[in-house]
Amino acid sequence: MGVKFESQETVTGRVRGTDEWIEYQAILRVEDSEKNSVSLELTFVPPHPFIVNMPEQKSLKAESIAEVFSSLVHFFDEYGIDFEC
Repeated sequence: MGVKFESQETVTGRVRGTDEWIEYQAILRVEDSEKNSVSLELTFVPPHPFIVNMPEQKSLKAESIAEVFSSLVHFFDEYGIDFEC
């Protein structure tokens, strides 16, 4: 299994109803495999918002880039964060 594509990304979101923002540094990776070949490895960049304590690390896997970013939107939604691009 090899890596077909890899990039470093900055992922940001806004805490609903506030002016607070969160930021994750991320590695988007597409591997040469048949199932869940796309992964997004997230590392939180402090400080934590006053209202929400976000996980320091999060790993998302899916079969396509669109699906992994859909998972990211759902992950943010669980914490009351609106994904911003």
